[in-house]
Amino acid sequence: LDFEIVLRNTQARIRAYIAGMGIAPHEVDDVAQDVYLEFYRNQDKVPADISPQRWLKGIARNVCLNHIRRAARRGRLQREALAQLLAAIETDTHRQATEGSLHAALEECCRRLPEDNQQLLRLRYTHALSAAAIADRLEKSAEAVRTALFRVRASLKQCVLGRLAQEASHGQH
Repeated sequence: LDFEIVLRNTQARIRAYIAGMGIAPHEVDDVAQDVYLEFYRNQDKVPADISPQRWLKGIARNVCLNHIRRAARRGRLQREALAQLLAAIETDTHRQATEGSLHAALEECCRRLPEDNQQLLRLRYTHALSAAAIADRLEKSAEAVRTALFRVRASLKQCVLGRLAQEASHGQH
């Protein structure tokens, strides 16, 4: 087998096959490179009765499945890291003041919240009340309290991340 001829004759079809497996358009080149690298390393293992294109499709299928698994794992790890960050931000609202950019940004963002949102956070995190207990106290439904808390946390997250990014950009100049 002449690798360059196989590459030239199969590249378009293999790239289309990779795209058809659901690989993002901007990643097709990288995956195709991995497929052809694997093929090149194992050319001697291609059975004589199987065409190079068919063999390459088998390699492409395996490389694509591995790529998809890795991408899913990366996404899960990123979601877990974000959840840990949010948990740290939430627990910081009721901790004693400590030094550090995250805590300072969180405190500043909390101060900028409307008073009713600050009260909601105090009831939930300082007084450790459940959504149902807060709902009773504020004469709202528990679902309305949970929704409000979700929105306040999302707002705080955006504010804190913005302040940290701003601080980082000022620190680089």
